[in-house]
Amino acid sequence: MSDDAEFFGLAVPTGNDRRELYKSQYRAIYTYKMSAQDLDAAFRDAVTSSEGAHGGWQINNDERVKYVGKLEVKKGDDTLKVTFEDYPEAGMSALKYYTIQSYNK
Repeated sequence: MSDDAEFFGLAVPTGNDRRELYKSQYRAIYTYKMSAQDLDAAFRDAVTSSEGAHGGWQINNDERVKYVGKLEVKKGDDTLKVTFEDYPEAGMSALKYYTIQSYNK
């Protein structure tokens, strides 16, 4: 499902041809050679699984339409924002993780 990649304890799905484009203390951007629908399935497996140290998150405030858009994930007192983007013409999708601090700036 996922390897050891994580962002503030939130698992990053392995997916197909994952690339880390950017990572800072406030956000991370990953691209995948897969559809947003397939990425959604990999994300849900990696994040909500009770197995492993980076799973066990709950998905809240899912505002996505056809797998594209924003949602929040929560585990205990920790809440992170996640954005899904789809680039079907390139056969790629992107996953962006944000802390609440960066999202409100």
